[in-house]
Amino acid sequence: MKVNKPVILALLAISLVAGCSSPQAAETPTEKTESVTPVQVEQVTTGAVTSESGLTAKLAPSEEVQITPKVSGKITSLPVKLGQYVNKGQLLFKIDEQDLSNSVQQAEAAYRVAQANLRQTNSSSDQGLVQAKNSLKQAEQALADAKINQQRMQQLFAQGAISSQQLEQANTQLTNAQTSYANAQQSLQAAQQKTGTQVSEASVNQSAVSLQNAREALANATVTAPISGFVSSVNGAVGQMAGQQPVVVIVNTNPLLVKANLSEADITKVKVGTAVKVNVQSTGKTIDAKVTAVSPVMDSALKAYPVEITIPNADNELKSDMVVNVTFPNVSSDQKDSLVVSRKAVFEREGKQYVFKLEGDVAKQVEVQTGAGSSDMIEITSGLAAGDQIVVKGQTLLHDGGKVSIQK
Repeated sequence: MKVNKPVILALLAISLVAGCSSPQAAETPTEKTESVTPVQVEQVTTGAVTSESGLTAKLAPSEEVQITPKVSGKITSLPVKLGQYVNKGQLLFKIDEQDLSNSVQQAEAAYRVAQANLRQTNSSSDQGLVQAKNSLKQAEQALADAKINQQRMQQLFAQGAISSQQLEQANTQLTNAQTSYANAQQSLQAAQQKTGTQVSEASVNQSAVSLQNAREALANATVTAPISGFVSSVNGAVGQMAGQQPVVVIVNTNPLLVKANLSEADITKVKVGTAVKVNVQSTGKTIDAKVTAVSPVMDSALKAYPVEITIPNADNELKSDMVVNVTFPNVSSDQKDSLVVSRKAVFEREGKQYVFKLEGDVAKQVEVQTGAGSSDMIEITSGLAAGDQIVVKGQTLLHDGGKVSIQK
């Protein structure tokens, strides 16, 4: 029988295709095996959670006063030293009194003149007019002096040699001189209108005020301690101009204060009179103390509530800025049979709290609500039941519904 060659070639092609495809058809897909995560677990138990709030702070003086002189000038006496204890009213330093003393003598003389002129007013209105003119001249001179002094003080302030308070005093003196000058002008007008008695009385009053101001300025040249305490800083020296910086700083270190800042959660547990324990790191001593002040307003910068704790320090053993650890009283859960779990079992995702609960060999992610907590335990108010097994180690490798193997 004769076979057609094209037919034979077609059959051979079909055989080759079949032969090449048959191994692929024989292959079976590899089944993927699910991974098993090793974990450690604990049971949910009942009990009470006890928490203890603590923080680190520093000791601070109960009082601190920075003393800057009210008048400008060179320091002529500075008898106190760093670390010295001073009593309230004790001399700290003195400012050169020569110019101030001269001002007092000048003011006293002006005051006597004003009084004499007042006595003569009733006998002669012409004398009143003369007095008014003299007062105007004095006021003119005082105004000119005040302007010169203000300009000088402005230059010293620009050089940093005096404080802003001293510059303000010079500005005030200039304002007073301007007022006195305006008053003197009015007094002259009144005298010209035959109102000499009123002019003299006004001159006496003006002189009395000037004398009082001069005496106060002289008194301010002697600076005494406003409180009792230790000298914590001396920034001046004899012969040096009193500048913007305080010459002496005094602190009261008995008692000392612990200035702490508590969170919104912790501030509800504390009030004035709350007993606390203060451990001083440098000495190792623990001191029983009490909260003496609680701010009702949150510090907007710190997002916390300032509180103060008073620490007795009669023997001056403790120093300002020593680091202390403050422990607040224990706070327990109201429910003595609450559900309690290890804090490390609870984790947070997207603002919610979860645990992994075991169902056989599968870990289910369960949302929970928590209550009071300590450093290692936390109360569960919903989401679990007593006896549930939860994962306490290995959560980071788990996903909801993942298989686990329990490790000891």
